[in-house]
Amino acid sequence: MYMKIIIFLLIGYIFTNNYSDSLFILKSNGDYLKVIDLADDAIKKSINLDHTFYKSASEIALKIDDFDKSIKYLKKAISLEDIKSYRDEWDRIVRMRKDIEIALKKYQEGGDYLGAVDDLKALNFANCGLVDYSIGKLHQQEENYESALSSFKKAVQINPFREKYRLSMNFIIGKFISDGDEYYSMRDFSSAKNQYMFAFNNLSSNETEIDFQKKIALQFKISKALFFLKEYSESEKILNQLLSLDDTHFEAFKLIGDVQKRLDKRELALQNYLKAIDVNQDYEKAYLAVGQIYFSENNIEKSLEYLEKAIDLKKDYAKAYETIGVIFQNIADSGNSKEYTKALYYYEQAITYDRRNYKVMARLSSVYNNLLKFDLAKKYAKDCIKVKRSYPDAYYELGVAEKGLGNRIAAMEAFKNAKKSSKWRKIAQYEIDLIKKELN
Repeated sequence: MYMKIIIFLLIGYIFTNNYSDSLFILKSNGDYLKVIDLADDAIKKSINLDHTFYKSASEIALKIDDFDKSIKYLKKAISLEDIKSYRDEWDRIVRMRKDIEIALKKYQEGGDYLGAVDDLKALNFANCGLVDYSIGKLHQQEENYESALSSFKKAVQINPFREKYRLSMNFIIGKFISDGDEYYSMRDFSSAKNQYMFAFNNLSSNETEIDFQKKIALQFKISKALFFLKEYSESEKILNQLLSLDDTHFEAFKLIGDVQKRLDKRELALQNYLKAIDVNQDYEKAYLAVGQIYFSENNIEKSLEYLEKAIDLKKDYAKAYETIGVIFQNIADSGNSKEYTKALYYYEQAITYDRRNYKVMARLSSVYNNLLKFDLAKKYAKDCIKVKRSYPDAYYELGVAEKGLGNRIAAMEAFKNAKKSSKWRKIAQYEIDLIKKELN
């Protein structure tokens, strides 16, 4: 019997030391959430521990703004050793919790937003992220998202252990990204850029995989907005930063190629388009871009190779069909009129997959005019004008078609519309003068 008591006491001593030692180690390592788990486990299993264990656990719980747990552990400590300082601490924590609740009620029950914020700011609680979190929630309720984000960031900085603080911060960042996407869809690229930049500048400094991917995605969104704002140099700079972090981002290689093309860095553009293909051999947009570069260099064979590959990958790729059509039309315009047939085929394919492509309609009209099929030329010119009433190319081709059909007055009207564009001004006026001579 005596030995059993000794063994029982020894086991109890070992358990006690294990919990106390574990708390010390976890506290030293900053594993505060595990301290909470440890203290809860000790209470659940009725481990015989010293009051100082629970006092330390209470301090940790308070440090991570878990007032309920802090009070719970302090209550346990007091039950083991009723010390005045423990009771004073109990009163202080209860008062802190109550003061925050009173401030929040000013808004919840009285609708006094600014008053509630001021009351929370006036609370002199050292290292208490819950105050800033509560202020952030008030700002969020009032859709003051910039202020909300600022408060949530402060809460996370003070207490990085409360998941809800970080989730609230990420929610607001996501709101700015979502708003940026909406502006982008409306082609308000300036507002989109501002929303994206604000979100990017407020991303967490923690380099988790999720944070890293969010950073990459935002850099790409910012770069696209800058591209459409014609801020090419800044877009190129951000894309280079992105690619230094992720050299598998094939869309970024394509976009930086587009940027460099605008900056007349055509060799670099071609290199990056080809890198996009190296990363993703099924990326049809990169093949189109390479084909267009080779076309601009008059390397027709290479251009057609990449453009046809783009179509192989995407059978309804209207832009690729259109570009091949332009190639064959240019060849035909240079004297090989047989190539008009190929141009027509590719333009018709393009219009099949993009029925509102007014530029292709105007090009079809041009080809049919060259083939002296003025009725079809007129049809496509009018179709184009229905889609894009101000497109001067269509008016010029319509003028040629009407003239070919013997409708001189209608032709003059079409040429008058065409001459509003500097591109067609001289030649349209020339046609008008010819018709006037014929009419006289």
